[in-house]
Amino acid sequence: MENYKIRYKNSKFSKERIQLDGKAFIHCEFENCLIILEKGETEISGCRFKDCKLMLQGNAYTVGKIIKLFTRESPLKVLDLEEVQ
Repeated sequence: MENYKIRYKNSKFSKERIQLDGKAFIHCEFENCLIILEKGETEISGCRFKDCKLMLQGNAYTVGKIIKLFTRESPLKVLDLEEVQ
């Protein structure tokens, strides 16, 4: 596990835009949040997500497209930028 400078533990997030990269989230709760992942440099452990959307960008988006090639389905709904603004 990486040693991230920004660490959240037992935190609650509601109706926020959360950038995962460069941060650790331990036993956190997310509700109605937009979760953004670009590089995949994050630690997530014991967290709960309710009614959140995940937006993949950069390298994470590329990995999502590769997964779709193998599964022939999209494991996640890919959001257009217009949907999140």
